[in-house]
Amino acid sequence: METNVGNPVSQAADALYPARLSQLITGFRITQAIYVAAALGIADLLAIAPRLVEELARVTGTHAPSLDRLLLMLASIGLFTQDADGRFRNTALSEHLRDDHPHSMRGLALMYGAPWTWAPWGALDETIRTGRPAFDRLYGRPMFEHLAQNASDAAIYNKAMSSTSARDLPGILDAYDFSGFECIVDVGGGHGALLQAILARHPSPRGVLADQAPVLANAPLTHGSLAGRCTAVPIDFFQAVPADADCYVLKQIVHDWNDQDALRILRNVRSAIRPDGRLLLIDIVLKAGNEPDPGRGLDMHMLVTLKGRERTAAEVEVLLDQAGFAQTRVIPTAGLPSIVESRPA
Repeated sequence: METNVGNPVSQAADALYPARLSQLITGFRITQAIYVAAALGIADLLAIAPRLVEELARVTGTHAPSLDRLLLMLASIGLFTQDADGRFRNTALSEHLRDDHPHSMRGLALMYGAPWTWAPWGALDETIRTGRPAFDRLYGRPMFEHLAQNASDAAIYNKAMSSTSARDLPGILDAYDFSGFECIVDVGGGHGALLQAILARHPSPRGVLADQAPVLANAPLTHGSLAGRCTAVPIDFFQAVPADADCYVLKQIVHDWNDQDALRILRNVRSAIRPDGRLLLIDIVLKAGNEPDPGRGLDMHMLVTLKGRERTAAEVEVLLDQAGFAQTRVIPTAGLPSIVESRPA
């Protein structure tokens, strides 16, 4: 039997484990604290000027002593800082909670702390026992049906998707050359942040933003400077997608669905794509085995809220083969997602 008695190095290491595990166990506190700060718009208020907590409480309609404790907690992890005169100000980290920041993460903070995202995680044990999303039991319908009937929650979801696009866009644009395509269809492209960035960088391709009609109604892409090169087409991607393009992009779409439903979407793309076209799936590609992988956390989120999953490169290749595509390469980006490129087989 091995023992660490008399081994100071091992004993010191063992002493660190409870503290580390405690941080992991209590991580929920940080999620909710950031959510509340984002919902109150604290970072936007501090972008105007540093403020005393009494000023912030007056503007946000909150209890000043409680708000002070919240901001000091967040300051202890690098979000916000308090000056010697008691005024709070932004840090480089909290700047990304500003609504107007070009790489704003506020939408993501609002989504992960919102009750309709937060509550299903409280029923994770049921999902593990049954294999069914806790969201469906708690809200009486699948998540996307819930969003279709709850405009305020849908607005938060779309804002979060824009946040992830802002985070991922630089790495995607640097990793892949879109300049050779004539027409790029962004399937399930939301408000069009990805397509807008592609068209802004590459002047030749035309774009088609394809999503459900209520989503497209709030998409700014087709009303701005790129309107002449981009059209919006309402779709149900389980029925069909716009035809005859040479590039189809699906960013964080396939991971929302189980294999059966993902195949329905991919086969519709296969029916629409030109023979020389390319399909680009932009998703987290899971690492094998025990390697540290932030994608595993998102995979659990898919399990508890939807019927989707993150996949390894080999699992994506099987799906593509069944849908009539041949996977050509997996391109990592500087961010979380990879680009899985395929062509019609």
